[in-house]
Amino acid sequence: MGQAQMKDGNTRGSRRRLAPEARTEMLDRIAALEAPATQPDATTPQPDPATRALRAAVLGEGEVRLPQLHDLWGNLRRIPVNEALLEANLVITASRRDPAHAAFDLLRTRLLQALDEHGWKRVAITSPTRGCGKTFTAANLAVALSRYENRRTVLLDLDLRAPGLAQVLGTPAPGPIAEWLRGGTSTGTQLQRVGQNPLGIGGLAVGLNDHAETYPAELLQDPKAAAVLDQLQEELSPDAVLFDLPPALNHDDVTAFRDRYDCVLMVVGSGRNSADQVREAVRRIGEDKPIIGMILNRAEEERASGTG
Repeated sequence: MGQAQMKDGNTRGSRRRLAPEARTEMLDRIAALEAPATQPDATTPQPDPATRALRAAVLGEGEVRLPQLHDLWGNLRRIPVNEALLEANLVITASRRDPAHAAFDLLRTRLLQALDEHGWKRVAITSPTRGCGKTFTAANLAVALSRYENRRTVLLDLDLRAPGLAQVLGTPAPGPIAEWLRGGTSTGTQLQRVGQNPLGIGGLAVGLNDHAETYPAELLQDPKAAAVLDQLQEELSPDAVLFDLPPALNHDDVTAFRDRYDCVLMVVGSGRNSADQVREAVRRIGEDKPIIGMILNRAEEERASGTG
């Protein structure tokens, strides 16, 4: 990322000049934004600072520094990869020795196709009830996604009542993720990036949690949390953001958070969830939120994963 480059015109000193046609177009846009009145009064809207800065840059009025966009991805703190621990915690897409990793590769491909087709980026991963393996699914899918070159994946533990991703990944959380959602800590402090490793796990950043939140639904619905997530999008430019959310039927957290995600992956426990439970979970999420996948988790995986 970086500043957009303007058309090259004549250079005077160290300042670039816009080409005449581009300069005319931008001045017209600025004039429309400013909409000056012949006799401005208190009710007349004044141009905002960004418009004034743009006008000054186009007209060459003084030394103006346009805002710079900073990509935080390369500056995130790196975390090591423990292959033995990941394998013990059934992150089967890490070493890829378990043939079941192929199912996650297929899920990854279908998910990316859906995201690209609709312009989506934010994916909620939930289940009807606990014990269905949603955290197991979220971790494996995130690792599978990270192997695509030039793609960035962010995985956030937003199961605020029972955080479990830090344990599955074997990485301590830098602090409560609730503080980040409230704007108390920065993205660069809360999120960590998987470091270089022999397993080929690449573009993956994780937001982990080490503290259960007392009022999670209220926090997930707070406009401040929405602003923090929007800021993450600007700072890291992820291609996919996976939210490991609580079960849909246990509380109202998933419903409270529904305006923050584009689509849903539903993890259903084989032999654990009834058809009525699945239908009710989908109903609570709402018909306008596409369910882009129903993942049937095998009973042996549920018991082994021990979370979600």
